[in-house]
Parts: sequence; C-alpha cells; structure tokens
Amino acid sequence: MQRPLGISTSLLDKEFEPSLLGEVAARGITKLEMFAATDISYFESDEAVAALRAEADRVGVNFWSVHAPFVGQDLSTPEELERRAAVQTAIRALEIGAALGCQLMVVHAGRSIGEADEVETRRRQAIRSINELCKLTSQRGLGLAVEYLPTNGPHLGNSSAGMFDLLRVVDGQPAVCMDTNHTNLGETLADAMRALGDRIGTLHISDNDGIAERHVMPGEGSIDWPQFMQLLDEIGYAGPLMYEASNSGETILERLDLVVTSAREHLGWEPPYGQA
Repeated sequence: MQRPLGISTSLLDKEFEPSLLGEVAARGITKLEMFAATDISYFESDEAVAALRAEADRVGVNFWSVHAPFVGQDLSTPEELERRAAVQTAIRALEIGAALGCQLMVVHAGRSIGEADEVETRRRQAIRSINELCKLTSQRGLGLAVEYLPTNGPHLGNSSAGMFDLLRVVDGQPAVCMDTNHTNLGETLADAMRALGDRIGTLHISDNDGIAERHVMPGEGSIDWPQFMQLLDEIGYAGPLMYEASNSGETILERLDLVVTSAREHLGWEPPYGQA
C-alpha cells in the first residue's frame, strides 16, 4: 500500500511562511500536521490561518491533522481552573484545524505523577477533558487522536494497556496517535501496534536509540522500519506517514530533503510521478 508522506510543521520552524508550502509540495510531501504552539502568530490570527489554507490549496498540499498545544497545558491537572484553561487552548487549536480542513486533532492526555490518589485524580481529569474534546471535534467534523506518550516517563497513555484504560471509558471513539519515538522506549513497537490495531488513526514518525527521545530521522536509530511498514499493512493503516523528526538538518530545505531521502530508503515510499 502506497501511503502519502506528511510532515509536522514543527520541521518548518514556528514562524514558517506560506511560501514554504511550495517547497513541501515540490518534494512530493502532500500531508501536513499543524503544530499549533501558543507562541506562533497563526495561533491568534484567523487571517494568517486563512492565508495558509489558501496557499496549501493552491500548491496541492492538505492539512491532515492539528496538534493541540501541550507545553504548559495539562488536560489532566487536578487544578480544575487550569484544566479548563488547557481545554480552552485545545479548542482554539481545534478552530485552527477546522479552518485548515484537518481530519484529526492530536492531544496529549497528560501526566501521571504523585501519590496513587493524585494519579487517579489525574486520570479522571484527563477523561473529562477527552470527553469534552471528543464532543467538540465531532461537532466540527474532526476526529480526536490521543497520542501514545513516552513509555519511560510519567505520562498517561504511555503503554497500550494504559491507552486502553483511558479510551475504554471515554465517550465517543477517539483514535490513537502512534508515536514511534515514544513507543520504542519500553513496550516494543510491534507489541503496541498489534495491541492497538485499527485504533491507530495517525502517526508521528521518528527514530531513537531505544533509551531516550531523540526525534531523529528513520535510519539514525534502532527502530526496525521494514517491520514497522509490515505492521502498518497488518493493521490496515491507510493514513499518511507523518514525520515528526526535528533534530536533523540545519536548514528547513535540508530537513525536507532528509525526510524524502529517509522515507524512500527506510519506508519504501515513492513520490508522486514527476516529483522529488
């Protein structure tokens, strides 16, 4: 199965210009995930978002997903006012995603820290937040995907069992965003993908050494990429190969070229005819 190639806009730097989308399209990259950090101009400006959508339509690139902010935003915090603020920030990302024509919004469920009673409180708060966002994304015509977070850190949803523990009790049917760089730090990527199966609705692709988060290009770490591609076939995944590898290439154009080279060499991807 030939899947489209995509990148997170985090690879284009926070304040990338719409003109860069032509460089993306010229390399056969056709899908984007909008990294909606709160400190970028697009987060506040509807006009900037509209200009970005217009240029994407012009060059033939589609926004597949929007990533809700997570730095300083915790959907699982026991402090209710802080949780509500985090949900409101995610709602703004949802508005951006809807304006860009995205199909999914990706969120982090939150942290799993403290004594047992706090961990359980955080789990309940995360479920409240996910329920609210499931309803709102559905109203806007988007799906919700909860990201598989690093297995070697205190996070909610950092194992296939932990992910099921969240998703089995929420309203709606949120998908899983399978982050290869997170899964490869504890539970094996193969075990996680087989367990979650068709709940996997989108990907974050990058490599690591099996010890710590690295976000390097496939082929620069320890992940078995031929096996990964076989697993995608096995679970019937038909979405884009979405790169979130940000530690390679000194310039934006170098990073784009590295994505294409990596995808061809390690994922068996081939660009559309006449491109790249």
